[in-house]
Amino acid sequence: MSEYVKVEGHSNLLRDEHSSAIVSSDTNSYELYKKRRETFKVQRNEINTLKNEVGEIKELLHTLIEKVNG
Repeated sequence: MSEYVKVEGHSNLLRDEHSSAIVSSDTNSYELYKKRRETFKVQRNEINTLKNEVGEIKELLHTLIEKVNG
């Protein structure tokens, strides 16, 4: 099992003595990061959906114009 020691000058950072990795002990920041990441994921999906819908509308308009000018 790994032992952790505080990183000097940083209250929320710990060093894993086994691997020398630096890890954060700030769980609030981590939860906030996860919420932001999920929010961005939802926004990206909404944007992609809107792009697809605009593309479909463009195709329908082109079809309509072809039929009118037919």
